[in-house]
Amino acid sequence: MEDSVTRVDSRRTLRSFTLSFGAAVLALACGSEDSNNQPNQTPVDVPAVDPCENPLNVSCPNNAPPPEDEPGETLPSDGTTPSNSGTEPASQEELDKTAAENVLSANCGFCHGPALTQQQAKAGMNFINDINRLVDTGRIIPMNSAGSRVIQYMQNGTMPPPGSGYPTVKESEIAIVSAYIDNPRYWPGVKDANCQDEQQLETFDDLYQDINADLSGEDADDREFYRYISISNRFTAGVCPDSLEMDKERQGMVKMLNMLSIDSTIGNVQPANDSQTLYRLDLRDFGWNREITVNGATFEDVWDAIADANPYAVPFVGDDAEDAREDTGTDFPLMFNDQMMDVAILGNLYYAIVDIDVNQPFSTFVSDVLGIDVAANIANEDAVRAGTTRSIISRQDRLVERHDINVRNGVFWQSFDFANDANDSIFEDPFGFVAGGTEAIFTLPNGMLAYIISDANDQIVEDSDILFDTSLNDFKAVTAVSCSNCHATGFIEVEDEVGPFARANARAIGLNRDEVEQLDSLYIEPAAFARTVKADSELYLRALQQADLPVQGGDPVFRVFQRFDDDLVLADAAGDLGVTITDLRDDLDLLNPRLAILERATIDRDDFTQLYVESLCILSEPNENQPDPALCDLIDQ
Repeated sequence: MEDSVTRVDSRRTLRSFTLSFGAAVLALACGSEDSNNQPNQTPVDVPAVDPCENPLNVSCPNNAPPPEDEPGETLPSDGTTPSNSGTEPASQEELDKTAAENVLSANCGFCHGPALTQQQAKAGMNFINDINRLVDTGRIIPMNSAGSRVIQYMQNGTMPPPGSGYPTVKESEIAIVSAYIDNPRYWPGVKDANCQDEQQLETFDDLYQDINADLSGEDADDREFYRYISISNRFTAGVCPDSLEMDKERQGMVKMLNMLSIDSTIGNVQPANDSQTLYRLDLRDFGWNREITVNGATFEDVWDAIADANPYAVPFVGDDAEDAREDTGTDFPLMFNDQMMDVAILGNLYYAIVDIDVNQPFSTFVSDVLGIDVAANIANEDAVRAGTTRSIISRQDRLVERHDINVRNGVFWQSFDFANDANDSIFEDPFGFVAGGTEAIFTLPNGMLAYIISDANDQIVEDSDILFDTSLNDFKAVTAVSCSNCHATGFIEVEDEVGPFARANARAIGLNRDEVEQLDSLYIEPAAFARTVKADSELYLRALQQADLPVQGGDPVFRVFQRFDDDLVLADAAGDLGVTITDLRDDLDLLNPRLAILERATIDRDDFTQLYVESLCILSEPNENQPDPALCDLIDQ
């Protein structure tokens, strides 16, 4: 039990590194721009999607302020379009949307406005005046103003920040934004998600009873492979089960499981209760029923490795909990989706789950595990390359390179970055450069994407010293979150600058005829490169379709991860603790005084994590199933 307690603080370093994640920014073509300073895009058939639709994708240019209206095109005060403009009058929806965006811009633009770069804006969010982007990143939930972060922060006085010198937002202005969010005419097909019921609750007792009811109908030989993931903490936080936000939570869960799978087919989960807030997974469907080693510690299966890293994974006792533990053979038959995601898609745990041995050199993984002979492919003209000087996520030149995976169907792309102190350039030698770091994306056996970072010494590492993520405190990119959002729709094109330059200057840089021919085979024409990227992306998009996941829009994994790592409001804390919003408000005086701030403002996720088990022990006392008393006793010491 002592290990369970120390686990609460064991990941402080990594968590502080990943707190307030904004844009995910790793990998291949995420950092290339064309001559118009716009990010290259990958044409796809199912259907074509601009990965820059997600505004937190830092591979894309910052949102520029809207251009000023030309003379004679300014709307008059009554909101109609001037009769001499030759255009239709603005619709009521356009007027209401503009009014809501103006409220947000006026009150929050100093920290999140479009005049700021992503580096300057708080958390990299410089689009407070763009409701569409706020929806795409989960900060506004259509038909659910009560559950939308921007409304919650304005209502509880968190935004603008206390002490900033800016006044709190007027209730009348908050009402303007809320009215737009909740207007069903502006969100056709979206169900009303404003449950706004502070008594809405699914307790740990409810969950363990549902687990046992589900297990009772299954064969004994299968039960040991069954585990349960819940999104009921979002329901208890006031989110309706059939709302768009819950759909995004479910999508994030399914994608997370499959991007962490080494099975050859797409796996799925089965609802285990009527509200569809509890799901059963079979470890065998994702290749999770195997022993793995993470940072020197060996675990019986992937689930237990995630539970060990998850400070919210707590062993429960009580008739229902103990029956579930006995049937499944684990102390942790239940975990919550967002809490799992917060640890499973990061660093060395992520590598272990997708079967990447961090103790072997990166090049050994490529050759021995993926069966790729990079040197032979280059010599035999079986690879494709493109280089750019205009990477947004790297301070230096970048080069990307493609190979087929030989041991199975799939593709492998690696990118090379060049350390500034070495002053290396891809233009000095298009064949024999020395990279300062390498990143890779490759297709898993089920068609989903996996990611690796390695340093200049060919060692697999958790984060990059060269690539940067403007939303992180130290600007480093980390696997796999810094990759998943950027490549939500697959691979992205790079506009090659190396081939044209080397062809035009072949004599000056000393290329002979054979090398020029090799140059042509590696640094192919833009149209051929686009076709290659398109075909590779389609492998991934087909996997998304097989998992019944959207092939356009933002990454649901990143959306859940980002929402979870945001500061918590009272409703979020109630959901994680398994109590109603009203009960938590009434019982705050029983908990650590640091949580009292939830009455009027937000609390940092890491601060709440440190107090979670202690708070859970106190609030669970009336329940039939409670955290293991031995764990609670250790915290009291």
